[in-house]
Amino acid sequence: MEEKKQEKKYNEKSLEKEEPRPEQVAPVVEDDDDDVATAEDVEAFIRDRREREKKEKKERKEEEDVDIFGEYMAPENSIDPYLEPDPTLPWVKYDETVFLSRGCKSCPESYVPVSETETRSCSKVTSCNWMRGIRQPGNKPFDCVEVRFKNNRKEFFRLPDGLEVTEGDVVAVEGTPGHDIGIVSLTGEVCRIQMKKRHVDPADESIRKLFRRAKSSDLERWVSSLNNEQAALLKTRRIAQELNLEMKVNDVEYQGDNAKAIFYYTADDRVDFRTLIKVLAEEFHVRIEMKQIGVRQEAGKVGGLGTCGRELCCSTWLTNFKSVTTSAAKTQQILPNPQKLAGQCGKLKCCLNFECDVYADALKKFPPANIAIRFKKGLAQYKKTDVFRGIMWYAYEGENDLYAIPAESVKKLIEMNHNQEYAEKLEDYQVELMSTAALAQETDNAEFERELRRMADDMGESDSQSSAKEQNNDRRGRGDRQNGRQRPANRGDRPERNDRSERPDRMERQERRPNPNRAGQEQGERRYNPNTGVGRRDEYQRPRNNPNAGRHAGRRGTGRDRHEGKE
Repeated sequence: MEEKKQEKKYNEKSLEKEEPRPEQVAPVVEDDDDDVATAEDVEAFIRDRREREKKEKKERKEEEDVDIFGEYMAPENSIDPYLEPDPTLPWVKYDETVFLSRGCKSCPESYVPVSETETRSCSKVTSCNWMRGIRQPGNKPFDCVEVRFKNNRKEFFRLPDGLEVTEGDVVAVEGTPGHDIGIVSLTGEVCRIQMKKRHVDPADESIRKLFRRAKSSDLERWVSSLNNEQAALLKTRRIAQELNLEMKVNDVEYQGDNAKAIFYYTADDRVDFRTLIKVLAEEFHVRIEMKQIGVRQEAGKVGGLGTCGRELCCSTWLTNFKSVTTSAAKTQQILPNPQKLAGQCGKLKCCLNFECDVYADALKKFPPANIAIRFKKGLAQYKKTDVFRGIMWYAYEGENDLYAIPAESVKKLIEMNHNQEYAEKLEDYQVELMSTAALAQETDNAEFERELRRMADDMGESDSQSSAKEQNNDRRGRGDRQNGRQRPANRGDRPERNDRSERPDRMERQERRPNPNRAGQEQGERRYNPNTGVGRRDEYQRPRNNPNAGRHAGRRGTGRDRHEGKE
């Protein structure tokens, strides 16, 4: 009865929901002609829709600052990043310092060595002590050190007895006259090797002395002398121009005690600068020394970037300048273009000598290039060589078409000409060359194939290991089955302990197991199986005499039974 009442109430509620409200009931249309829209109604509808779309587009455009379909309209208070910095962002200001050319970023402190990273980042030509930390065989250390001054000027000085200095120490050394301030760049056995390289005898008595580590008063005078270098350089150039001297003043270096100044200049011809020295002595009130250097040394002192995009070799690591000739460019099959072969100094690039010996050794395997090859079709002249590919280009006499011939084929053709044998034509020995992009793609494909083979080999090794493991598990499983036990091959194949339906053999053994704890139960009586519902349920009841006995007390026996059995 209650179900019928609930069903009746549900039907009544559904009927109430289906009944329309009086506002929702559509008015009765008496005339059928009002349902058809006229042309005026369609035009009005289209007009309203277009106005609504324009209004929405205008609102959307006002919300967005940038219209991606139109021109970019920058805000009124915008800042051009190329003309003026943004005040909201941190602006790094570069302050030029005179200490960079000395091997430090700021004025060093007295008795505090300059760090190695600072000297390497600021010096023009760095020095690496590759024997640092190695104990010397003799008890007496080497008594000479290398001290660096402005840019790439370095000199050797002898240590006094009892004074030990380390790399980076700011020291006061003997000058001519007075004293100078520099930074120690090399010590120990590496300094001995460097002196041997520059042909300086360590036992020579003309080697000047190192006085001490620089004191605060020495550093103050040193800083004041450094601040006068830039102004002296500009003023000297103006004076040399007024005296009509054909020379270029490149750099000015003041001594540490502000008693002497060295002016470095370059000139094509001999310059009479006696008048210039008198004017400079009256102007700066110091001792003047003029040193003429070459254009390569000038590039090393001034520094700059080469066409390769890196700093000039002469200003970073190159110390021994070797003469460069056009034969080095010819050996490397480089076109003699002066604009491309010249460096910042206007001379041939020093890097032309770096690989010249390698090219010379490789060209020994090529046949002579000044021998023309005769064919039945005509005489072929040599044009150029590709050393990396081992190919030589030839062309028929009077023609411009080039043919790429391997060097080995050229050797055979020359031997045939010596034996009065002539091949049919040059085209028979031509090889097709890939472009640089195709050659790079082929190299990438070869590397990709090697990587795939390596991955396949690794997978094969892992598969062999897994198969060996499976064979081992199978052997263990066979051994268990021989002993009367069933053991899975892998741990993941073991059934869950709580799921007894997946272990029928164990359940059968448990069902056939006798229950000695049940009085009056026969040995063949089956115990209760919760999955099948067969058996008696009494054994799952907790014994009253042993409240600690668990669910499997019937199988293991209670504590009292085990105690009685032992007795």
